[in-house]
Amino acid sequence: MKKTRNTLAIVFTMICAISLALYVCGDFLDIDFAVFHNVDKNTMFTVQTIDILLSLAIVPLALYLFRIPKIHSDLLTLKAPALCKWGLLRLLMLGTILVGNTLLYYLFGFEPTFGYLAIITAMVMPFVVPTMKRCVVETTS
Repeated sequence: MKKTRNTLAIVFTMICAISLALYVCGDFLDIDFAVFHNVDKNTMFTVQTIDILLSLAIVPLALYLFRIPKIHSDLLTLKAPALCKWGLLRLLMLGTILVGNTLLYYLFGFEPTFGYLAIITAMVMPFVVPTMKRCVVETTS
């Protein structure tokens, strides 16, 4: 179980570090990522709509993932291997949304929609921190 927790903790830390590095580079080091700041309104609307829908679908799914009956039964029977597999999937789902929204925020020239979605996803991340206590609870109850 400890090896599984360490693996998940490393992935969690890397996701947060990548997002933080993008933030530091974009805001404090003034690196200009704004490649798409001059796109037309239709393109911006399409990208924002897709991003909002993906975020609205993936964030609740990632939080609910361990309550899906098949996954829950895997966690109870296989314990550490199932937790590694499904926990990694959950972290990658949230991490992709977090890093993607952070990157889109800077690529589109500080577009607030992407920034707000990144903040919402960052606020969800503490609910999936892979602590040893959480690992034990998720594989026993």
